[in-house]
Amino acid sequence: MRVLLADPPELFLAGQGLTRQVQPLGLAYVGAALADLADVRFLLPDTRAYLGDDPWGELRRTLIAERPDILGIGAVTASWPAAIRLAQLCRECLPETLIVAGGVHVSTEPAAALRQALAVDVVVQGEGEATLREITRVWAERERQPVDWSKVAGTWSRTGDGQVVQGPPRPLLGDLDALPMPLREGLVYRDDIQPAFYQAMVTLRGCPYHCIYCAVPSLDSSRTRYRSPQNVVDEIAQLRVRHGLAYLFFHDSVFTLHRQRTLEICRLMVERQLTVPFCIQTRADRLDAELLDAMTRAGLHQVFFGIESGDADSLRRIRKAMELERIRAAVAMTRAANVRTSGFFMIGWPWETEALMEQTAEFATSLDLDAVSLFSATPLPGTELWKLAGGTPRELASIDFRKPQVNLTPLSDAHYAEVFGRVSARIDAYNQARMLQALQTTGQATAADWQSASRRNDPVI
Repeated sequence: MRVLLADPPELFLAGQGLTRQVQPLGLAYVGAALADLADVRFLLPDTRAYLGDDPWGELRRTLIAERPDILGIGAVTASWPAAIRLAQLCRECLPETLIVAGGVHVSTEPAAALRQALAVDVVVQGEGEATLREITRVWAERERQPVDWSKVAGTWSRTGDGQVVQGPPRPLLGDLDALPMPLREGLVYRDDIQPAFYQAMVTLRGCPYHCIYCAVPSLDSSRTRYRSPQNVVDEIAQLRVRHGLAYLFFHDSVFTLHRQRTLEICRLMVERQLTVPFCIQTRADRLDAELLDAMTRAGLHQVFFGIESGDADSLRRIRKAMELERIRAAVAMTRAANVRTSGFFMIGWPWETEALMEQTAEFATSLDLDAVSLFSATPLPGTELWKLAGGTPRELASIDFRKPQVNLTPLSDAHYAEVFGRVSARIDAYNQARMLQALQTTGQATAADWQSASRRNDPVI
């Protein structure tokens, strides 16, 4: 049995040799869960520096060469259109292959996903490890026992007459330590893989917050589960031995959510001589001096703060209420510890005026952050913002949070586009000035200097 786990292409399609050196950890965990049942391979087009004008033809040739029994595609909303096309491509050239889709996007709207992607046979809702294991077993036994996907927990599928049916719900995994470490071998495209590919980790699943732009709460009822500190540090040790780990990015949306656990992770990193430069994402109200000191001793290099707005009322409305001075103090404390700081901001909320957008730009550029990232509020399925937008925003061929593809504000489309452009130009000028300052101070800019201004958390589980 051969299983091919695929991340939909984006940069690959441009044919300009661009790459994204980030391993999709959701697929890596699923691959590890299947490793004893199948030959697992990963098709990650965006890690390949493809130069050419026939990207889909190249992917077709790759699919034929791999000939998987099962193709599993993981997608977020931004990559869903490419996922649909990849599934159709596989159906055309490998009609006998079982095509499964999973990930954040299809988990929020599984029935709609099946209606949109006619080449997909089964949709996995929620965590994929146990469900894909069962799907793989059922498919391997299909010649001896008829397949009835409606009996497989965690799935959505179609009946013979095309009706969408849901399998029984699958409970969330209780013990994350029971999962094998993410599988980081078996790449179809290996020639262009860089060390950065092996830098990603996650240490928890879920989130207790209910930010209106995030789909995570709709996927797991806000129940947060944690890997143990020992388990986390064991993976760091494994990455160092097998992949020469030189830098680490914790992809948890709020790495410091469980304070004592974070302190223990840092203590073990120091104790086991596994300190390594790393960066985290967190909230300003989940950071204090003791935490910062412990993380710094373990190697903390950069903090990405999810700040979002410079208006206290807007923060309350997006369910991220905190005092602006709390944010300012957290950034100042981090900078004083010689740790780089980056901030994420969004404008374009349904209630926002031009003055409020300008206020966010003023606040963002006043914090003395090393880099600022600006995004346009874009409703995604499964979020409260999606409901505020009416639940059916116009279909987008692709999603780019860096520009106003959807206008939720009281302003006209043209007016909002003009304001966003002006605010974005102000942020760009700020970032350029900070990078120039870094060059003048140190004589060189690190990779983080150049990446910070455009980086944004993308759910991987």
